This record gives sequence, structure tokens and C-alpha cells, in this order.
Amino acid sequence: MGAIATLEPRALAVVPGAEAAAQLRVRNTGTVVDQFTIEVLGDAETWAAAEPLTLSLFPGAEETARVVFRPPRAASVPAGVMPFGVRVVSREDPAGSVVEEGTLEVAAFVDTSAELVPRTSRGSRGASHDLAIDNRGNAPLNASIAGFDPDRLLDFDVNPPAIVADPGTAAFTKVHVKARDRFWRGTPKTRPFRVVVDAGDGAPIGVDGSLLQESLLPPWFMRALLGALALAVLAVVGWFFFFKPALESTAREEAQQVLAEHNITPLPQTPSNGNGNGNGEPTPTGGQSVPPDGSPSPAVPTLVGGAAPRDGLIAANAGAPPVTPGKTLFITDLVFSNRNADALGDITLQRDAAPLYVLRAENFRDLDFHFVTPIAISSGQQLTLGCALTVGSCDSVSVYFSGFER
Repeated sequence: MGAIATLEPRALAVVPGAEAAAQLRVRNTGTVVDQFTIEVLGDAETWAAAEPLTLSLFPGAEETARVVFRPPRAASVPAGVMPFGVRVVSREDPAGSVVEEGTLEVAAFVDTSAELVPRTSRGSRGASHDLAIDNRGNAPLNASIAGFDPDRLLDFDVNPPAIVADPGTAAFTKVHVKARDRFWRGTPKTRPFRVVVDAGDGAPIGVDGSLLQESLLPPWFMRALLGALALAVLAVVGWFFFFKPALESTAREEAQQVLAEHNITPLPQTPSNGNGNGNGEPTPTGGQSVPPDGSPSPAVPTLVGGAAPRDGLIAANAGAPPVTPGKTLFITDLVFSNRNADALGDITLQRDAAPLYVLRAENFRDLDFHFVTPIAISSGQQLTLGCALTVGSCDSVSVYFSGFER
């Protein structure tokens, strides 16, 4: 008992979304009436069927059924040769079932889409876009990507410039768009472009995008600049007319208070340019200034509290006159002079071996210091002016000091 089955043809070709059919002849080789069920085996089982599904045959009878293959147009059905089997099962004699084998060649189809995100970008120099490529076909996708703009105002950098995507998957790439020309100010300009995906086996896919090129300077820059200038002008006016006079007044009051606590009467003020005598030269040693006609000026009186005024000029690499034994020299003013505009190097004012000031000769011509708390030089200590110039002569360097001895 059993059946004999013959499949014609054994090799078929089908396009996804269409159908292909083969003829299956079944003969009952048993001695009783039998019913035969037809089943399709293999990967094509879900989208293949026999028409009719069953055949009822008398002994020795033969009938034909169609085996129809209808693969869907989807990435889940891979392109290529797919083997299959057709089994004929006998109800009366299951052991006498037979299987016929064949092959089905599934054709490849292309279904590719691309999306550019964002479609419009903004930037003064350029911007970046993400390109997503979906392969909804049933064969691997090997495509190259390039960018074009009709006005040739843009440069493109695609990374990577080629992609490979398996069926039913997506691939991604970066498209960097850079403007060739830039502008400082003005309204934004729209730069259209097109990204083309070329798979080689079909029409290229184009995706449109645009770059909204902005100016290098933001629109609010000039307003912010004018506002900053206005604030700077207000700050300068406030300093010279409000804060500086208040600070000078406070410093003067504190200095007078300190002198009063020590029973010291300050010397009378005379017009000066900050260098000692108002004509750019320090006052000579001895506490006297020399008038323009050459006649000596009256001696400066002794200060209240037993303090005697003391001033002098110290040349480079020399020391000040020694302090009177048993007394202390209090320095209230220092005026550094550098008459050589091209001098380079260090100028050091020191008390014994301890530096009090270290100056760079290239940073000043005349420099004044006035102290509320005087610098004290005790008897036996030496105040010297050191000079170490790499350019220029130390003969142009000196310092004038002024104060009192008590």
C-alpha cells in the first residue's frame, strides 16, 4: 500500500509578490481506496500550499494537484536558491508516504529609502546631518553616498562615504556640510543641497536638504558692544569724579591721623610733578631745593616731636648716607628715575641684603611711591640701589628718598 508522487518541474523561479506553481501527480499503489494529504516542507512552508490539499484515490488511480509558491515582497524572504520538499501522506498507510524534492529560485528586489535628519541645519561655517538608509529589499545593499549643491557654494564630507546594509536593516552615516564663503553680518542665507545614495543596481535615491548659513557675528553683537562701551564710559566717569576723590580724601585723613599720633607735623606741600622739585629732577641731598636762579632756599625747619627731615639721592650701585647713630630713618616717599628709554634689566632697592623693591627698567621712566606707614632704616642698616641692566647704562638710574629721622 502507499503512493507514488511525481513533481514537475522540480526547479522553479519566482519573484517576491508574485507566484509560481508546479504539478504534482499522485498514484494510489494500494489495494483500497485511500486519502492522500499534500504538505510543503522547508523555508517556503509558510507561503506555499497545495491545491487541493487532499486527494481521494481508488486503487491504481492517479490525480494531479498544484503546488503554489507565493513569497511575500519582504526582506524576510532572502534572494537566492531555496530548496523545498513536497510530502504525500497516506491515511491508510502512513509508512508508505513519499517526499518529492525541488528548488525555488527567489528573485532579488530593491526597496531602499533614505532620510536626512535634520532636513534644514543652521550654522555660520557649516553643520552636520545624519543620513539613515533603510534596506527593505531581500538582498544586501552596498551603496555610496555623495553630496551636491546646484550653486557650488558648499563642500561635503561624508563619513563613511559607503555603507553595507543587510536585508531588513538600516545603516547610518554623517554628512558634514561646510560653506565655502562666510560673511560677518547680515540676514541668514539658505543654501540648498542634495544627498544621493547610489546602490549601482537601480535608480539613485536623492534626499534634499538645506543649510541656513548665518553671519559670523550674531545680530545682538553690535548692541552688546555699544552697551559695553557705555558701561566703560560710566565707570571711568564714576572713578574720576566720585570714587578716586573719596579714596584720596580717606587716605589723607588716615595719614594725618597717624602723624598726629606720633606728634609729627607734616612738611608743607609744594607743586611737584612727582619727581621731587617739579622740573623732572630729584631734590638734591640735604633737604633743600635749588631755585631756578641758583640761590639756595631756606633750610627746612625741624619737625615737631624731635624729628628732623631727611632726603637724598641714591645713584645706581651706591648707598644712601648712613643714618645718624642712635636714630631711625623713616622714609615716606620714593621716586625712581630711569632716563634711558631703551634700558633693559632689574633695579633693586634693598635694606642691607633684604630687597624692598625689584623693578624692571623697561617698565617705567619715573615712578613715585608714597607711604602712610614709613619704611624704617635703623642706625647701622644700609639702604642701597642695585642695578643689573642687560641693555643700557646704570648711570641713567637713580632713586630719590624723602622722610624724617628720629
